[in-house]
Amino acid sequence: MGSIGEEEVYLFGRNAEESERLNVQHEFMVSLIGSSPLHPSIPTENIVSVADVATGTGIWLSTLPKHLPSNSHRLYLHGFDISSAQFPFLKDITPTYETHLSAHDMRERFPAEHHGRYDLVHLRLLTGALKNDEYPRSMKHVYELLNPGGYLQWDECDCSAFDIAEKTPSLIAVQMKQHVLDAVSTLGLCPSPAAEIERLAKKVGMVDVTRDRYTTLDKPHVHEAARAWIVTVMKALLPAAIMGSGKTADRDEAMESANRIMEEFEEHTVSALPLVNLQVIVGRKPL
Repeated sequence: MGSIGEEEVYLFGRNAEESERLNVQHEFMVSLIGSSPLHPSIPTENIVSVADVATGTGIWLSTLPKHLPSNSHRLYLHGFDISSAQFPFLKDITPTYETHLSAHDMRERFPAEHHGRYDLVHLRLLTGALKNDEYPRSMKHVYELLNPGGYLQWDECDCSAFDIAEKTPSLIAVQMKQHVLDAVSTLGLCPSPAAEIERLAKKVGMVDVTRDRYTTLDKPHVHEAARAWIVTVMKALLPAAIMGSGKTADRDEAMESANRIMEEFEEHTVSALPLVNLQVIVGRKPL
C-alpha cells in the first residue's frame, strides 16, 4: 500500500453524495466517448491485467470486463486512489476476474511489484486533483506500471468543459468560467491538462500517442445528461473554486455566493446548451 504524502489539492468531497456523482458521471462519460469505456484504438484481445489510477468508487474498473472479449486467462484488475474513502465493498472472487483496491498517491512511485505488470492503465478527470508541476512525475510513475506493449488511456477535461453553446456568451456563463479560471491559477492547477498529458506521454517514451476530442455539441442524445453533469459538477466545485480564487476564506460565505451563482446558472441552462468537451489521450509503451 502506498503512502499518502504531500498535501492534495482535490476540489471535491469523498462522501456518499460525491460517490453517487462519480458513478453517474461514469455513465455520461462512456456515452460521450461511445458505447465502451475503452478508446476504439486499443486492442482488447490480449488485455489480462488492468490498473485504474485515481479509481474513486471503482466504477470504471468494475464495468470494464463486459467490454473485453471472454478469454481463458484470469483477468486481473487493480484500482489505486489516494484515499480509500470511496472504495466499494469488493471481494476478490469471481470466476473470470479478480479486483484489488489500494490506497496510493500517484505522485509517488508505485510499489515495485506493480512495475511492468499492466496491459492497460487508465486515468480519468484529474484536472482538479493534480497541480501543474505534479504531472511530469505522475506520468513517469504511471509509465512504470505498463508492461512492454501496454496501453495508457487518460480521459481529461480542461476549462472548456464549462462552455455554453451561444453566439454571444451570457454574463452568467462568463462569470462561471472566470471562477474556474481564477481557481486554476490560484491553486496552481494545469490550465490545459490534455495537451500537457499528450506532451508528457511522448516525453517519457510512449509511441503511437494520440489525443481525440469528444463534445456534446453534435450528440443530441446526451444533451440532457450534459446539463445535469455540468450543474452537478459546478455545485460541488464552485464553493472550493471561490475560496481557492482568494475572493473569500470563509466557507459559509463561499457557499452563499456559490448558491446565488448556481441558481442563475441553472436557470440559464434551461434555454442554453452547456457544452462538455472531453479529450482522450492514448499511448503505448514500446516493446
